[in-house]
Amino acid sequence: MQFFENLEKGVYKRGLFDEEAKRWAQELRNEGQGQDKLKSSQFRNYFHEFRRLEDALDRYKREAGGDEALAWSRLTSQIELLRAKLAYGGRSNGGPLQKLPLFRSKMDELLLEAKTSPKHFAAVMLFLEAVLAYFYGLEGERGSESAPRGPERPAQGRRY
Repeated sequence: MQFFENLEKGVYKRGLFDEEAKRWAQELRNEGQGQDKLKSSQFRNYFHEFRRLEDALDRYKREAGGDEALAWSRLTSQIELLRAKLAYGGRSNGGPLQKLPLFRSKMDELLLEAKTSPKHFAAVMLFLEAVLAYFYGLEGERGSESAPRGPERPAQGRRY
């Protein structure tokens, strides 16, 4: 996946955070049937794992006295570990993500991209945040189709 129009200048690809993120959210929302659909809590849990990596990078920078190269080399092993956890969640003997191959594939794609460089990692974080926001937005659309809210109960925004 291409995140940048110009990597050196940090210019993101046009449409990355709207059209592309919305397309990913729709694909993830449509995966599976009934109980096997991706739940927002499952998605949020992986998003928080990515956030944990972001926090770890900041901590590693502080510990290394601002040495970004050293901090980055420490973080790449954590990214690899999260890839392993993702694979474990998709194991064939009943892992929670067993019936969500598209989700596993997309998260793995993002982890591989994130491992490329600190700039790529930052782009992945922004992109994943946009996908999650669209995912929740689609959830709200479905919820309003099946259970319209009356004026006595206004729709509540979701926090992630």
